[in-house]
Amino acid sequence: MLEQLQQMFPNLVTHSNETKMDTISYRWYVTNENDIIGVPKDELTERESKILEILLTPYKASQPPTTEREKLWMDILFQQEIPKKMMEDNLSAFHYVYFSLSDESIDPESFREAIHGLFPQKTSILWENNHEGVIIQEEVQTMEDFVSYSEIIEVLTTDFYINIKLFVGPTLHHIQQAPHFYEWVKKCYYLTRRHNHDVLDYIKAIPYLFLHDISDKEQQMITDSILNKVKSDEELLKTVQVFLESNSNTTLAAKKMYMHRNSLQYRVDKFIEKTGIDVKQFDGAIAVYLCLLMRTKW
Repeated sequence: MLEQLQQMFPNLVTHSNETKMDTISYRWYVTNENDIIGVPKDELTERESKILEILLTPYKASQPPTTEREKLWMDILFQQEIPKKMMEDNLSAFHYVYFSLSDESIDPESFREAIHGLFPQKTSILWENNHEGVIIQEEVQTMEDFVSYSEIIEVLTTDFYINIKLFVGPTLHHIQQAPHFYEWVKKCYYLTRRHNHDVLDYIKAIPYLFLHDISDKEQQMITDSILNKVKSDEELLKTVQVFLESNSNTTLAAKKMYMHRNSLQYRVDKFIEKTGIDVKQFDGAIAVYLCLLMRTKW
């Protein structure tokens, strides 16, 4: 196919890791053989553009992937296809960190080096445009990790003299969730960015998200992402709801549930362990309570 395209478009170029991608003069596509090609925009008619979009996959990222892992993630996030290798890897956990930079002139390679120096291994970076993109971490996210994001912003701000905003998505456990959840995390960032947080965690973002006119499907996505590991345990969910409605007073909640105080405490701790959300803290409590109320819609 590549040879035929070159005959039709003599000035067609193919991308390699050694060349910089010109997104201003060229329109980029991915062939069936996974070659990234660019066609000069001024040589494309509207009809030809539509034909190419049918035959090829438009390349949405503004910077090319530099590692094999990033190429796999590019297929998932931008082409909506899950490669066989990613299915076979059986990822135990991963999450997205959507980033936005105040300066579009930042050198992607310098930024990549800085990120790889701050984050652990198996960290992929894909760019949406010249100042936004996503960091993909293939590991379990803990509360201690969230604290470190503020430190990361401080380091990057000092190194690059720019402002950085991060939206930390929820931990996901199934690769099948990856494509649509990426679009959701990106939308969450745009819905909450006006609230002026340098780092915003998914749990803290939930009250802001419910303030917006989001669809029933998106509301259900929020509920499922928060309660996923316990959604079939009605007794546990009821206990946590009563606990929260009792102002997190274990003794009062135990009386309402006709339970021993220690038994109720055990269930609350079980919920925290399974979900990773501390309902004894305000942010976790309000996020979980909103989801518990919302799930009664379905």
